Amino acid sequence: MNLKKTLFLLIAGICALGTVSAQSPTSHDITSLSQWGPYSKEYFGISHIADLKSGIQVEFCLVTGQYRRNFKIPNALFEAGVHPWRVTPDMKHITFRHDIEWKDRVYVDATWHILDDSRVLLEAHCVNNTDQIQNINLQLAARKSGGSQEQWTPEITPTFKSLKEDFMIKYPEVELSYGAAWNYDMSEVRQFRTQKLENLMHRKVHDHVFKDLKGDLKGHYLVNFLRPITLGADRDTTIYQLIVCGTPEFVSNELANFHREGADIELARLAESDMKTEDDCNDKYAFGRQMLQATLLTNVVYPIDALGEPIRHFCPGKNWNSLYTWDCGFIGWAMSEIDPGKGYEIIRQYTTTPEEEAPFLHHGTPLATQILAIGDVWKNNGSDEETLKEIYPRLKRFYDFMTGPRFMKASGLMETWNIFYNSGGWDDYPAQWTIRPQKELRIHTSPMVSNAYYVRCAKILRLMASHMGLKQDIKEYDKDIETISNAILAHAWDEESGYFGYVVHDNEYNPIGLYRTSEGVNFNMGLDGVTPLVAGIVTPEQQERLLGHIFTKGELWSDCGITAVDQSAPYYSVDGYWNGTVWMPHQMILWKTMLDLGMPERARQIAMTALENWERECRDSYNCYEHFLIESGRGGGWNNFSGLSSPIINWHSAYFRPGTISTGFGTLVSGQSWSTDLNSFCATLEFDKDMIGKETAFIICAKPGQEYTITINGKKIETAQNDGLIEIKYRIGNKPATVKVY
Repeated sequence: MNLKKTLFLLIAGICALGTVSAQSPTSHDITSLSQWGPYSKEYFGISHIADLKSGIQVEFCLVTGQYRRNFKIPNALFEAGVHPWRVTPDMKHITFRHDIEWKDRVYVDATWHILDDSRVLLEAHCVNNTDQIQNINLQLAARKSGGSQEQWTPEITPTFKSLKEDFMIKYPEVELSYGAAWNYDMSEVRQFRTQKLENLMHRKVHDHVFKDLKGDLKGHYLVNFLRPITLGADRDTTIYQLIVCGTPEFVSNELANFHREGADIELARLAESDMKTEDDCNDKYAFGRQMLQATLLTNVVYPIDALGEPIRHFCPGKNWNSLYTWDCGFIGWAMSEIDPGKGYEIIRQYTTTPEEEAPFLHHGTPLATQILAIGDVWKNNGSDEETLKEIYPRLKRFYDFMTGPRFMKASGLMETWNIFYNSGGWDDYPAQWTIRPQKELRIHTSPMVSNAYYVRCAKILRLMASHMGLKQDIKEYDKDIETISNAILAHAWDEESGYFGYVVHDNEYNPIGLYRTSEGVNFNMGLDGVTPLVAGIVTPEQQERLLGHIFTKGELWSDCGITAVDQSAPYYSVDGYWNGTVWMPHQMILWKTMLDLGMPERARQIAMTALENWERECRDSYNCYEHFLIESGRGGGWNNFSGLSSPIINWHSAYFRPGTISTGFGTLVSGQSWSTDLNSFCATLEFDKDMIGKETAFIICAKPGQEYTITINGKKIETAQNDGLIEIKYRIGNKPATVKVY
C-alpha cells in the first residue's frame, strides 16, 4: 500500500466509531460516545474504555516543556497552562493548546484524531514564535485508572516492552494490549512509579540517566521521552504518534506499519471539511464559542456511578466529577446546539423509568432544568414524535416528585431545603445563606425560585401534553399552576421593595410574612425575587417594576449583565461567589422569558452583553470561567468551566448560526424545515394556553446577505431584519402559527 493511501485511511478512519454498549431504558450512559474520548478525571488527553462495566480506562496524556528546564504536566484539576482549544462536534478530533511560554510565544497544539475503535493519531504541532532558538520536549504518558489501582502490587503491575521508538503495554485487568509508535530518533522510554504524575515528574526534570523513576509506588506511568526537539526562531514542526489497542499481534503489526510507512506531514493534515467546529460561523464571537465548545466537549469523565451503573458523564468541569442535576440541564441544552443527539442523551440521562427506584438522578440544586431545556432540545432533534413519547413521561416523573407532598406546604408554596441547601444554584445568595444555619426558620420558609420555576415547568409539560392529547395530565398541571401561582401572588409580593420575598410560615405552615433583615428590608432583592416573572403569573404593575430592577444599572443590571443580588441592597457584596458577580444560567432563563413577553430587544441586550464579555475574556486568557466580577469585568472561578456558562452556545446559535429559530418557554416548535442553503424556512408553532391574546417574540437566524419575506398563517408581516437575523413579534391567537420565511 502506498504512503498516500495509508495516511488517508489513517486520518479518515477505516471504521465507523463504535459505542461501548447499546442503551436500555434504564441505562444512564451516553452511548453515542466512542470507546475513545477525553474521559480522564485528572489529565487532559485521550482514554480508552475496553469494558464499560469495569470502571477501568487506559489513559494517554501529552507532557510538554522546555528541554532540561521544565515539564508541563496537563493536569485538569488546576490551571496548568493547558486549554481545550478546538473539538469537532463528533469528538473525533480533539485539540488542546499546551502553553510552554505564554502568550502564543512557544506552544504545542496537540490534536488527538480518533481514527477508529482501535487507533488514535496524535498530532503535536510545535510552534516557536520567538526570535530565539527553543529546545522543547514531548512525553506521551500511559496509565490505567480504575480497578485495583489504589495500591499497586507486583500482581497488577503492567508488563511492557519497548524499542527505541515504540512501546507495548498490557494491564492485567484489561483484556486488550496497548501500544504507541513515533518516528523521532532522539527518544527513550521510561517508567514513573507514582500515583500522581506531578508528584514525581517535576522532581525528575534533571534526572538524565535513570529510566525507572520511583515515587510513592502507588501507580505506574509508561512514558516516552522525545528530546530535544529544536525549533528555530519563528519556526514550527509537527510530530506524529500512533496509539493502538487490540490483540498483541494487531498492536505489533500496526506499530510496524507506522514505522515502515512513516508520516508525511503534508498528507497528514486533515481536510478542512473534516475539522470544522463552528458551523461556518466567522462572526466576532466565534472564538469564544469555539473555546466553550471545546471545553464543554472535553468536560466528560468516566466512571460516574449512576444507580449502580458506571457511566460516561458530561460534568460542569473536571473539578466536579460527579452528577450535577441543574448544571447538566444547561449542558444538555447547549449540547443540543452542537450535537443534538448528545444533547438529548444528557437530558434523558437524568430522568428515570417506573422500573427504577429514584424519580430522577439527583445531586445539587433540585431545579428541573431538564424540563426548562426540553423544548429547544426536542426542536433541535427535529421535533421527533417518538422522542417526545419517550422523554415526556420521564420528565413528568421528575416533575411529579418535586411538586409532591414532600415539598408542598399547606399554603400552596414549596420548599426543597430537605434535600439540598441550595434553592437556585446561587451558593451565597444572601437570603439563602443567612437562613441556612437557622434550621427551624429554614424549614418554614419558601423561596420563590422553587415555586416559580416549577410553575414554568408545569406550563412547559402542559404544552407538550396538549400536543400529545393527554387531557388528564393537562388537568393536573392546571391545578398545580393555579395553586402555586395564587399562593405566590397572595403571600410573596413586597410592595415596598418591588420584589417578591421568601415567605415565612408558622408551625402549621400558614404564611405569616416575608423574610427580612433586622432593619426590615426584604432579604430577597435579587434574582430569586424576580423569578415569578419567569412563571408568567405577575400583574402588569409587578411586571413593570421587576423589569425595572432587571434592566436598571446599579440594581440588577451591570456592564457584565444581570447580577444575582441587587447592587443597591444593603447586603450586596463585591467579593462574593454569586453575590457581586454575573453568571449565565438565570440570564438564559430570563432571556427566554423576554421572548415570552414579546421583548426581543431586551432578549438581545442580555445575549449580546454576555457574548461580548465572554469573547473578550476568552481572547485574553484562553479560559472559560464560571462568572464575571462586576467590579472589574474579568472572568473568575474554575478556569475550564462549561456547566452553567453553557448558555453562551445557545445565544451564539440564536444570533449567528443560520438555521436556528429561538422562542420563549411558552412556544413549542412542533415542526420545522430549512432549505439546504438556509435561505428559506417553514415552522409550526404551538403556544401555551395562558398566552392566548398576548404578544410573544421569536428569532430566526437565516443565511445572511438577503432580505426575506415573512408570513404567519399566510399573512405577510413586516419586521426589522439585520443581515439574515429576523426578530418577530406576534400576538397569539387560538390556533397554531405556521411561519414561512423565504
